[in-house]
Amino acid sequence: MTGLALRHIGKTFGQTRVLHDVSLEAGDGEFVVLLGPSGCGKSTLLRIIAGLERQTGGSVSIGGRCVDDVPPSERDIAMVFQHYALYPHFTVRENLAFGLKIRREPTPVIEERLAETASLLDIDNLLDRRPKELSGGQRQRVAMGRAIVRKPALFLFDEPLSNLDARLRASMRVELKKLHRRLGTTMVYVTHDQAEAMTLGHTIAIMNHGRIQQTGRPDRIYQEPGNPFVAGFIGNPPMNLFEGSYRLHPRDLEFRVGDLTVRIPFQAHDLVGTESGTATLGIRPEDVTFDPPGPRHVAIAGTIDLIENLGGDAVVYLTVKGQSLAARTVPGLRQHAGESVTAHWPMNALHLFINEHRVPLPSS
Repeated sequence: MTGLALRHIGKTFGQTRVLHDVSLEAGDGEFVVLLGPSGCGKSTLLRIIAGLERQTGGSVSIGGRCVDDVPPSERDIAMVFQHYALYPHFTVRENLAFGLKIRREPTPVIEERLAETASLLDIDNLLDRRPKELSGGQRQRVAMGRAIVRKPALFLFDEPLSNLDARLRASMRVELKKLHRRLGTTMVYVTHDQAEAMTLGHTIAIMNHGRIQQTGRPDRIYQEPGNPFVAGFIGNPPMNLFEGSYRLHPRDLEFRVGDLTVRIPFQAHDLVGTESGTATLGIRPEDVTFDPPGPRHVAIAGTIDLIENLGGDAVVYLTVKGQSLAARTVPGLRQHAGESVTAHWPMNALHLFINEHRVPLPSS
C-alpha cells in the first residue's frame, strides 16, 4: 500500500517563508491536485516530496515510511515536468529505456516494460523517432512514458500540460484520467488551471501564500467554498463577491455594500460573533438569471456592460447598484450592451463569509 503523508511542512528561503505548516494526505491510488496561483508554493511543495528541496520543518512519508533523509533516487517516485526534458539525441525508445539501464535492469525486463508502456500510451509507432520529430502532445506522452516505465510507487506531475494548446490540453486531460484508472498509482499533480484540477483530481488542495486554504472533493469545494479566496478562485467566470457589512436583525441578516442591500432570512443564534461587522457575500454567475423571478429571489435592476457569446452559453457583465455582476446564461438575451435589465437569483444560492470563513445559510 502506497500513500503520501505531509505533516506540518514549512519552508524558508533566507528570510522569506514560502510554506506555512502544510499538512496533506493522499491515500493509496488517489489522484491529488495542488491548485493555486503562481507563487503560492505548490511547486516547492512538490519538490520537497521528491526530495529535490529540503523542508525547514515537518516530515514527508511515502508508503508509511519517513523519507526526510532519503535521497530522491531512493524514494521510488517518478516526476513529469512542465518541460519535457527529453534527451534530443536519443530516440523515443532510448529515452524510455534510459532510466532502466541506469538501474541495471535486465534487458528482457526493459523490453517488456517498453512494450507495455508504448502500448499504454499509444506510441508504438514513435519508438524510432527523435524528440524533434514529435509534436508537443507526443513529446508529453514520451515524458510520461519515461516515468511510467519505472513503475514507481508515486507519480509527481509539475504542470505537465501547460505548454500545450487548449485543444490538446483537453485531450491530454482525458488521457491522464484513463492512465490513472489503468495504473491505480498514487499521483500528485500541480497546476494553476482549475479545469485540470476539477476534471482530474479525486481531491483538490487549494493553496495561496504558502498555505492550504481548503482540501476536499472538487464538487464539495465548488459548492461549499471555505473562504472568499477559494470562492473567487474556483469557477469560470469566478463567483461574484461583494465586500460590505452586515447587521443582524431578529429574523434576518442585512448585508449592505454601497447602494446594494440584501436581506437574508437568518437567526441570530446561528452566527457565532458580533451582531454587526464586515462580511463578503457571493453568488455564482450561473445562479444569476434574467427569467421571471420565483419566490424567495433577490431581484435587482442593472445595466448591461458587455455580453460574451461563447456559443453554447453567454456571460453577461452588468452593473447593479454601482457593483459589477457577471451572469452565465444561455444565448439569446433580448437586451444589448447599455440597456437595462433585471437580474435575480434564489436566496438559497447565496454564500456568506464572515471573518474569512464560510457561514452556513438556510437551504430554503
